[in-house]
Amino acid sequence: MDIRLLSLFKVQYQSGKEMDISETVTFFNDMCCMAPATLIDKRIQWIEIDGNKVKAAFTNNGITITAWLYFNDEGQLVNFKSNDRYAAGDDNTMRQLPWSTPLKDYKEIKGHRLTGYAETIYAYPEGDLIYGTFSINNIEYNCK
Repeated sequence: MDIRLLSLFKVQYQSGKEMDISETVTFFNDMCCMAPATLIDKRIQWIEIDGNKVKAAFTNNGITITAWLYFNDEGQLVNFKSNDRYAAGDDNTMRQLPWSTPLKDYKEIKGHRLTGYAETIYAYPEGDLIYGTFSINNIEYNCK
């Protein structure tokens, strides 16, 4: 992870095993939330089904993570939860925490039924930290 201000000034940098695991969670989350057609990937093992949720294991570059995917009665993904993601502490130590991305406000955008709003949340013992919110207003596919 390399965060920079104006692409020039380093704000935070993390690397190592914990970041590799965390980025695998993020990559699988992106597949689930933004590219569901990719969920036929051979690297995904569908483990358990319980009502409107399914547990999946995703393996990439020798790293396997798991997540629960939650769906509403219309079959729309409404949350993604994994316990495999790490957060960097103030002292740069890595701490494994529950991580989720609730999705809501599904709407029609250019003929596609998509979520209109999402959050990224770390579940700290002292309370949730919502560190990202996303609104989708428009989308383009296969841009040149």
